[in-house]
Amino acid sequence: MSSFLRGVLSVVSKRGWLLVILNWLFFGFVVVGSLLSGLVSFGQFILLPASEVSPFAQTSPFLLFGFIFVFNLVFSGFAFVTVTGLVFFALSPILLSLRGFLWGVLFAGASTSQFFVILPTLVLEGEGYVFAALAGLLLGLSWLKPEWAYAGESLSRSQALIRALKDGAYIYVLVASLLLAAAIVETMTLVYV
Repeated sequence: MSSFLRGVLSVVSKRGWLLVILNWLFFGFVVVGSLLSGLVSFGQFILLPASEVSPFAQTSPFLLFGFIFVFNLVFSGFAFVTVTGLVFFALSPILLSLRGFLWGVLFAGASTSQFFVILPTLVLEGEGYVFAALAGLLLGLSWLKPEWAYAGESLSRSQALIRALKDGAYIYVLVASLLLAAAIVETMTLVYV
């Protein structure tokens, strides 16, 4: 288990500068979306009560938690951010930025107290998507430009893709952990606040 965790840390630490850039993109676009929504009308966005967001909210907090976690991990993280990066590496940061912008627009109408309730979920889920975008970026670069994904190593496209898949699995441990924590916080927020 400790060797697996060392592998996760090794993969992520080699990509520190990419993580900084992806964090700036995501959270920067949250701020831009929030600021622009004050200047330009994007239509009426409101924060819906939990009962309208998911049918599970009224039946069981455990079902709500499961729905949030699976949806965020499979659809929002994997399909929307990571797999699109496999198709073309630039799509991961672009879609990550778009998600940040839309969150900024959505949360711009929140009161200060609502914002502070939403903030932990925003940070945890946002970081989960940042790591998902990192995995997508590596996957896309591995088959398009292996020398950019793995500088200093002479890997063929297929070797780089296989390595990126392994690195992506390590990264997805962090994605799943962050989205799990975000789902717990979001469920508690929706049910108890």
